[in-house]
This record gives sequence, structure tokens and C-alpha cells, in this order.
Amino acid sequence: MSEQNWEQRYIDSRGPKFRIDTNNPQMGADGRNTWLQYAVTDNQDKQFCALSESGVFRVHNERTIEVVAGSKNSGSDTSVKISSVEGDITITVMGNGQIKISGGNVVVQADEDINLKAGRNISLNAASSITLNATKVQARGLIGNLIEKTVGSFVQRVFKGSYVGEDYLSNPPPGDKFISKSVVSGTGDVPDVGGG
Repeated sequence: MSEQNWEQRYIDSRGPKFRIDTNNPQMGADGRNTWLQYAVTDNQDKQFCALSESGVFRVHNERTIEVVAGSKNSGSDTSVKISSVEGDITITVMGNGQIKISGGNVVVQADEDINLKAGRNISLNAASSITLNATKVQARGLIGNLIEKTVGSFVQRVFKGSYVGEDYLSNPPPGDKFISKSVVSGTGDVPDVGGG
């Protein structure tokens, strides 16, 4: 490891709440900082932004960061633009918060694929209609009214090709000793999972 050169370090302190630190030879997660701007409030809430020698620029704030633009723009202008020339854009909530996007209209567009993945449920709710439009539309699952009306539920697939017909599964006779009611729902009969 090369020796740390403290002679090139310069600190511009503007009182107890704000300072600029340049050429600090101490190593951080991304190497040395080219410069660091640090501020602290009376409540000890800290903020800093820094550029490391590895080229990583960081903005950290212990409270809220607010970006507001466009007060003099027209409705057709782009007020906030976030671009990445190469590489991903990642938005992560590290605690128990939510990622919320709202607007009069929300457009999600991709040149190739859009993937939605949830650890529990995905709910689509619309006041008017939901349209699926594609060359190929597929549904896979074990239960649910969409599955039962298309590829068949797990029970339907088990008895497919047997003497237990669809009419029996949908409408068992009164007093039947095996099933007391239909095990095949009609479209719209299954309640919304987790819905209100």
C-alpha cells in the first residue's frame, strides 16, 4: 500500500455545520474521496455528497431528499429526466416502505420484455376494463376461475379422460356422498384474494 499523502488534503470549514474536504488520503469503500461536502443540522441530522477516486458519486441524507422541477414548464415538457448511458437503474426500499408511482396516466414501456414478480399477490384493478392483447396469451395455475375456464383446474385435470365428467364436477346431484357443491366456479365467482 502506498503512503498516504496528507499534504495535498485541504479542508474548507464554514463554521460548525458545513465543510468541504478535498484530497482526503483515507480509504473508503470506493477508494479515496476526491472531494466531500458535509453538513449537519442542530438535531445532528447529517448530509454529505462525495466523489471517490473510483468515479462513484454519492449523495447521502439522513432525512428526506426532495427533487422538484417544472414550475415554469408546460404540460408537454419533461420536467425530471433520469438516464443511464450504460447499466441498470435500481430503486430499492431497504425497510418496510413502498415504492409509489402516481400520475394522471402511467406508461411503462420496454423495447423487449416487462417482467412482474411478486412474493405473494399481483392485483390488477380497473374502474372500466382490463385488456390483454397479444399474439399468444397463456394462463397457468392450479385453481381459479380463469384456470378452470381455460386449461382446467388441478381437479379438472386429474379427472380428465375418466368417467368423472365436467358436468358432475360442475353440478353434482343432490345428496351426493362425494361432493356437496360444484368444484368448478364460473368466471367471476372466485373472490379477489386479499381484496376488500
